[in-house]
Amino acid sequence: MRDLSKVDDVKRRIYIYLLTSDEPRSVREIAEALNMAPSTVHYHLKKMVEDGIVKKASRGYTINKLISIEGYIIIHRKIIPRLFVYSLFFLGLTIGSIIEIVLDKNINMDRILLLISSISAFTLLLYESVNAWRKL
Repeated sequence: MRDLSKVDDVKRRIYIYLLTSDEPRSVREIAEALNMAPSTVHYHLKKMVEDGIVKKASRGYTINKLISIEGYIIIHRKIIPRLFVYSLFFLGLTIGSIIEIVLDKNINMDRILLLISSISAFTLLLYESVNAWRKL
């Protein structure tokens, strides 16, 4: 199992919670945090241990192997939407365009078009990345 998009919603939520946790979590802690019944969490954790995704430690459960989450990048237990990274590219392009306009004191149609398109792309990608964060 390489992709978390093929996993049901409960397992996905448990996996993401454990991934973003700094320390092992018990069934009760996971159930309370995700507003689920402890029996449901225990059942899914058992299945995830069988699949090798999660391992049982002395103080709770931890992630055993990283699984990719479609549309997201995992960096040091942080889940970042890919669209956020793309929005940062257009933010850099926007800032560069503004600096170029200010330093040259020369505004022409090409620079205005570049500025408008980079601001638009940044705004749209940032909006979509915020929506992607909320879906987690």
